[in-house]
Amino acid sequence: MQKYSLNVVNRSQSNKGTLKRLRSGGGIPGNIYSKGNARAITVSAVAFRNLNKKIGGGASLVELEDEKGEIALTNIQSVQINSVSRVIEHIDFREVARGESFVAKIPVHLDGSSDCIGVKHEGGVIDHKTLELEIRCLPSKFPESILVDVSEMKVGEAIHVDDLNAIDGVEFLNNGVQVIVSCQPPTVNVSSEEKLDSISPDIESESSDEEVASESKSGEESEDKSN
Repeated sequence: MQKYSLNVVNRSQSNKGTLKRLRSGGGIPGNIYSKGNARAITVSAVAFRNLNKKIGGGASLVELEDEKGEIALTNIQSVQINSVSRVIEHIDFREVARGESFVAKIPVHLDGSSDCIGVKHEGGVIDHKTLELEIRCLPSKFPESILVDVSEMKVGEAIHVDDLNAIDGVEFLNNGVQVIVSCQPPTVNVSSEEKLDSISPDIESESSDEEVASESKSGEESEDKSN
C-alpha cells in the first residue's frame, strides 16, 4: 500500500454562488465522511490533478491535512465530473480508521491481453465485464488494484471472482460467480465481395433475360419498319 498526501481547507458556506466562485477560482468542493459526521472542504484542482497522475488509475489511501494541521486518513469514495466540460465538480472522501477494517472499491486491470490464446489463435474477443471490485481489508493491506492474468484464457472461457488468487488480508465481497472477464467467440462478418458473389448469379440471370428480351423486341421493331 502506498499513501499519498493532499492539503485541504475547511469551508462552511455551500450555496450555489459560493461554490461557483470556488470552482472558478481553481478549487474543488468536497466532503470528508467519517462515522456519522461530514466535514466540508476545498481541494486545489491543480493539486488533485497532480495526485491523480501519481496514483495512475489505481486505488489509494490519501492523507488530508487541513489548515489547522489536522490529518485524516481517507479513501476517495467518489468523484463527480461534469458530463459536458469534463471538469471535476465535487469529491467525496471516506475517513479510514487506522487498524480497523473498511470497505472500498478497487479497479480490476487485465494482464496478458495481447498474449491471450483465445484472441491470438482463435480469433476471440476479450470482454472485460467487471471493472472494479468491492473489498474489505485493513488500511495496511489495501491494494491499489486487482491484476487478472488472461493470457491462458480460450474462447468460451471466463474468469469469475472465485477464480481470483487470494490476497493476504483482503476479502472479496462480490458474488463468487460474478464474471470478471470472458473471451467471446469471433463475430462472423460477411464481406461486401462475398455478398456480391452470393447474389451475382441471380443478377446475371436477370440481366441475361432482360438482354434477350430487349434484343427480341428490337428485332420485332426492325421487321415492322421493313414491312
